Amino acid sequence: MIKARKETKRQKTITRTFRIKDNYDLILTKEAERQNISVNVLMDKILRRFILFYRFTDRISMINLPKRILKEIVQYIPEDQIEKKAEEFASLDAVDFFSSLGYPRNYNSFIYLITEHFGSSKFAGWFQCFYHSLENQDFFHLQHDLGRKWSMFLDQYLRTILKKIINIKVESRIYDFAVTLKISHPPNTRKKDPMI
Repeated sequence: MIKARKETKRQKTITRTFRIKDNYDLILTKEAERQNISVNVLMDKILRRFILFYRFTDRISMINLPKRILKEIVQYIPEDQIEKKAEEFASLDAVDFFSSLGYPRNYNSFIYLITEHFGSSKFAGWFQCFYHSLENQDFFHLQHDLGRKWSMFLDQYLRTILKKIINIKVESRIYDFAVTLKISHPPNTRKKDPMI
C-alpha cells in the first residue's frame, strides 16, 4: 500500500532467541542476501506476514493461486454474473473477515482491509492500493493486472462490504486495470492508521 501521509511512530521491539535447523538458517541467510537486507529484517517481514495475515487465512479455506490462472478463470464469468457474485461473496465476507481477524466492523477496519489485507503484495495481493486521505474524503486507487472483469468484481465487492458494515455512499470508477473509490468520512471516524 502506498499512503500519502506520515508514518506512525515506531513500535517498541523486544529481543527473542530461538533455535532453528541449520539448513533453515542457510536458506534465510541466502534469501536475506538476495533481498539485500539483514536476516533480522527478513525474519521481521516473515513474522509480520504470519501475525497480520497467515495466522487467519490458515484457519479458513484459502488457496494460493497464480494470478495468470485467476485472470483466465475470471474471463470465463459472464459480465452480468460478476457483480451479482461479488455482492453475494461480500455479504458473507463482511461478517466473516472481521470476525476471523478479530477486528470491529467499522470504517477504520475497512481501511485496514483494503490497504493491507487485500491491497498489499505482502498479503492477499488482490491489487496495489494507493490511499490518500484528504479533509473529509478518502481516495483509494486500486491497480491490478487482471482485466476489466476483475475491476467490476472489486468495485461491487468492496462497495458491498462498506454498505454492510457502515451504510455510507461510495463513488467509484472502473477502469480496465484499476478501480477508484471516493468515500466521504463517516461521522466519528479517526483520521489515523487503523488497527496495527
